[in-house]
Amino acid sequence: MGLMDSIKGQFIDVIELVDDDSQSVVKKFDRKYVNNNEIKTGAKVIVRPSQAAVFYKGGQFADILTEGTHKLSTNNLPILSTLMALPYLFNSPIKADLYFINLKQFVNNKWYTKNSLIIRDKEFKVIRIKALGTFAFKIDDVEKFIREVLGTQKRFSQEDINDYLSSFLVEAFSVVVGEVNVPIIDLAMQYSKLSNLIQLKANIKAKEIGIKFSNVNIENISLPENVEKLIDEQSGIGMASQDMEQFIQYQSARAIRDAAQQSGGVAGLGASVAVGKQIAKTMTNDIGESSNKIKVRCLHCGALNGEKVKYCAECGEPLSKEDKMNNNDKKEEKKFQIENSINDVYEKLREYKKLLDDGTLTKEEYDVIKKQLLS
Repeated sequence: MGLMDSIKGQFIDVIELVDDDSQSVVKKFDRKYVNNNEIKTGAKVIVRPSQAAVFYKGGQFADILTEGTHKLSTNNLPILSTLMALPYLFNSPIKADLYFINLKQFVNNKWYTKNSLIIRDKEFKVIRIKALGTFAFKIDDVEKFIREVLGTQKRFSQEDINDYLSSFLVEAFSVVVGEVNVPIIDLAMQYSKLSNLIQLKANIKAKEIGIKFSNVNIENISLPENVEKLIDEQSGIGMASQDMEQFIQYQSARAIRDAAQQSGGVAGLGASVAVGKQIAKTMTNDIGESSNKIKVRCLHCGALNGEKVKYCAECGEPLSKEDKMNNNDKKEEKKFQIENSINDVYEKLREYKKLLDDGTLTKEEYDVIKKQLLS
């Protein structure tokens, strides 16, 4: 050590930390010019806004200096003076570590589930999910943070603590999702509510280490690929019940996507689209027969379709208003013929049964007529 280094080491009496690193959560005072960090009696410690300074002696937490300029003495270092057994108005070096704590809010931190979480769901029973989001935090209780987290590290950055704090939020997320009992497919609509609950629950545990979370957000909750496919299929079924033309387009688009991912490429594209259309055709028939009461006969091929179906399940031609009107006219005409040409009740029932079998009458219509005839 040269002469100038020795002089600088003896006469440095102003200690401060200029925040040149916004990512630094905790930074230990390190004297640049000598091999030890002894702080002289009467030295001034400048604590800037959003900072705190903490003395640490032999693994024990000592005194905290808040914002302002502090001239070190037994008056403002009572705990350290006791630990070191210093006499009143001592004039010897302070052999203790000094840490500067950054009290600002640290933002844009990421939390995420490293592994899938298993939760219960009404529809899918047991399911694996992953989640990720953002959060902010600040040191809310310096003493607790020093005791529980800091240890003996010289520097503690935002990155260093991120994974540790992320585990608090993952744990809270797992508990909250189980408690709210919201169906998996509805979770996306509950992100704001879930985020608030996660923040509240995580802060209960974080309080023990002097940390406070804020601005906790869920950015995404992901499901296994097979579950996403199943939800896609259910969405398609709902679409088909409302607009078959849109559903056909949906199935064709899926077929094109799947063909592009397969080795067959363009060669398999035509077959995939055909399969998509066949699925749509089958859906049309199923929906038409199960969800609609009134049957409509297609004028092009004679096939029966549900009243709300816009396209024929057999030939794919659009069903016009004329189809529906024609079907209703024929039904009324046949009913008129039966009522006016047959007197025997049981013979009438046999004829009406034929109309039921060929789809002219629905089961509900037939039951009403049967009840009227036999009453």
